[in-house]
Amino acid sequence: MPPFVLVDGSYFLFRAYHALPPLTTSTGLQTNAIRGAISAIQKLMRRIQPTHMAVIFDTPEPTFRHQLSPIYKGDRPSMPDELSQQIPYLHNLIRALGIPLHTLPGAEADDVIGTLAKRAEAKGYQVLISTGDKDMAQLVTDKVTLEDSFKDKPMDVNAVFEKFGVWPNQIVDYLTLMGDTSDGIRGVPGVGAKTAAKLLTEYGSIGGILENVDKIKGKVGQSIKDNVEGITLDHQLASIVCDLDMGLCYEDLKLGDPNVEELRRLYTELEFRNQLQSLDHPNNPNNSVYKQAAKSIATEINAPAVINTEDEAELTSADDQLGKSTYHTILTQADWDPLFQRLSSSKRFAFDTETTSLDYRIAEMVGFSLAFDANDAYYIPLTHDYEGAPEQLNRETLLAQIKPILEDAAVEKIGHHLKYDAHILQNHGIELQGWYFDTMLASYVLNSVATRHGMDDVARVYLSHLTTTFEQIAGKGAKQKTFNQIEIETAAHYAAEDAHVTYRLYEVLSKKLQAIPELNNILHNIEMPVARVLTIMEENGIELDLKFLDQLSVDFSNTIQNLENQIIELAGQPFNVSSPKQVGEILFDKLGLKGGKKTSTGQYSTSESILEKIDHPITDLILQYRGLSKLKSTYTDGLQKQANNDSGRVHTSYHQALTATGRLSSTDPNLQNIPVREEIGRQIRKAFIAPEGRVLLAADYSQIELRLMAHLSQDEALVDAFKHGQDVHRRTAAEVLGIALEDVTNDQRRQAKAVNFGLLYGMSEFGLIRQLGFTREESQNYIKQYFHRYPGIYEYMQRTRQVALEQGFVETISGRRLYTPDIDARNMMVRKAAERAAINAPLQGSAADIIKMAMVEVDKMLPKDQAKMLLQVHDELVFEVDADIADALAPKLAEVMQSVIQLSVPLIVEVGKGMNWDEAH
Repeated sequence: MPPFVLVDGSYFLFRAYHALPPLTTSTGLQTNAIRGAISAIQKLMRRIQPTHMAVIFDTPEPTFRHQLSPIYKGDRPSMPDELSQQIPYLHNLIRALGIPLHTLPGAEADDVIGTLAKRAEAKGYQVLISTGDKDMAQLVTDKVTLEDSFKDKPMDVNAVFEKFGVWPNQIVDYLTLMGDTSDGIRGVPGVGAKTAAKLLTEYGSIGGILENVDKIKGKVGQSIKDNVEGITLDHQLASIVCDLDMGLCYEDLKLGDPNVEELRRLYTELEFRNQLQSLDHPNNPNNSVYKQAAKSIATEINAPAVINTEDEAELTSADDQLGKSTYHTILTQADWDPLFQRLSSSKRFAFDTETTSLDYRIAEMVGFSLAFDANDAYYIPLTHDYEGAPEQLNRETLLAQIKPILEDAAVEKIGHHLKYDAHILQNHGIELQGWYFDTMLASYVLNSVATRHGMDDVARVYLSHLTTTFEQIAGKGAKQKTFNQIEIETAAHYAAEDAHVTYRLYEVLSKKLQAIPELNNILHNIEMPVARVLTIMEENGIELDLKFLDQLSVDFSNTIQNLENQIIELAGQPFNVSSPKQVGEILFDKLGLKGGKKTSTGQYSTSESILEKIDHPITDLILQYRGLSKLKSTYTDGLQKQANNDSGRVHTSYHQALTATGRLSSTDPNLQNIPVREEIGRQIRKAFIAPEGRVLLAADYSQIELRLMAHLSQDEALVDAFKHGQDVHRRTAAEVLGIALEDVTNDQRRQAKAVNFGLLYGMSEFGLIRQLGFTREESQNYIKQYFHRYPGIYEYMQRTRQVALEQGFVETISGRRLYTPDIDARNMMVRKAAERAAINAPLQGSAADIIKMAMVEVDKMLPKDQAKMLLQVHDELVFEVDADIADALAPKLAEVMQSVIQLSVPLIVEVGKGMNWDEAH
């Protein structure tokens, strides 16, 4: 009969965490402790084949030992967040595997293990305790064996003596004498392991030692006499309790059947691909799992694993639908004709394109996939051209045939990132209409921070399904194939799965959104219409003055060289100013400047935050050098490379599903980071121009987040300032300093502006101090007076913190939910940052909602043959307009943008005109 196995789960947890490198999921969850601990437990089970076992964990509650000694385990560092967040997953995984797991608040894992071991021993069972804790050697008997399962080293009675020089029944005395600093057991000063073993060999026990203490000569004897009270306390601390009242019987610790569906959910979330795939492996030895998991999946090309959802009813439905799913590959006209008939009569379907590149401007369509329900999916390959590829249907003929359907607004299209597919179709002369449901945007609206919003991630979170990734079929790196080079048999499953999963996501996400009307409204009336507008804007692009950019690049190069010369002169020797390593050596080794901190690589950190704190002219020059070098590479050089060779226009890509707050972001080029308040940034904006006969209009919401603060806080003074059209920063300075508006200096206005915007953007107290240029006491007094004069703002901040803590999210003016997962973090710095973000999120998120609503409404009124919307940057929209209508159009634009929402204060839009973006701004 196999032994009864007791696993020290806390030891396994820590051992795995420190032994394995940081392994993370695509969402950033670290999983090394989970992987390592589960692997070790399963290895132990395979070797021992137990029928009864338990995994025991410590709990965070204090124990009687903490009451006995204030220093008990006091030197142990707090548990890292990267480890603590893994514990619930490990517990759930152990239980899902059918393994009994036990904790007892107020008792340590050692005490629970000791109690269970003694009970089993009393009933005549052999017991195996798996741990690396030397304290548990006191439990070893003829029937109780210890082993470190990470090292496969069993320890019986004789092995205890060989290791420690004492017998198991002497271990408590041994630990008491020698002490254990990690547990806060002081021990007897001057008594180490060898001396403790020698004393116990000679006198048998601590009692024997104390009876014969006068015979123990020298410092050791005196030390024992001086520490009698400490010895008594340490003996209590070191003794494992073996008689806890637990209410468990032996049968409660029998291994159970695994919970297959819970395992599937956990393996999916943790991205344990091999374990997930093993659930459906018919030859797996754990028949109790696989009898439950077996499904008959009829599919022409390997269908995906069973999809699960959070809701039990949905779960059964999902299993049934996927069990019947069939993926079809359409290669012949005979196969296509009935599918086209079905497409022609369908009022709704999921659609996805397969292409040669993620860059829509250069991508070639290779094929497309369709799904009309959750039962079937179809892949239509068109231009696979690898050696031996079968004949495929003609792309142009097929696209011409389905063009009327794709351009029919009454036929509802479902997609994941429909904007990309719309661009691809646009390349073939098809203007996609009938945008009905975008599963990427639905996931983003539902919870922007729950996951990234690519299909693989969304399917994992909402369907508990691991999709086939592109890298799995195409390879990685330089040898990665483009889609046209992938064998159709392999490509077809991947492509059909895209449409199939998109349709399933639509079913699940639409149901979730319908339960929250505000979010459903945001998807259908803000995000989906904005996606269509962005498609047009990206196609439009904006013209560049390439000659101006080229000259600006030359000017930047000269300035950079001049800065480099000044830096080297101050350094007193030549070095590579672009090398952080060499910069660190010059600043902190050669010049001996204070503030140097070395990183884990052994070299000094020369980050911007470090350099800004150093009061020396060389650091100011280095920061200027870096900033200008980045602007040159990103904009004056980068923009020239990104411009279209034929039109001279640059086409940025907008991303709707990246930021936590609903703000748009842009790449290739990133237009959000041009430093517009600096002369250099304005120089770059001059390169964005209007073609002949046209001008640029720039429509910008004025101080929109401050106006939103006034609306949301209903602070009387702030609302009054905006209603009367006052300079709000000057009004703030007057209020805080108790002086008349006309007496406020420009410097006082600057300080008030720093506080106004600092509070909006969640600036910390330290950040405000730095912005104000005051002492800490002066800054605190200023901020205190600020809140005294603007009590509504203070109340808004307090109220928002509380709402975030209670419900886990805050809301924008349109009801968008902005989740705050770190609002109750144990780490104070993390928690404070989350609180500041929660205060800012409704303001920034509401501003994002408003400009998106404006984009939708403005697009409806623009005379398309005379005006184009080109750019959206922060709170600004940029248009290219026929010169002869610009003056008449400008006030209409302002009127539409100001009327998209009614606030307690006026919403003001300022519209500028110019031949380039800088003039118009």
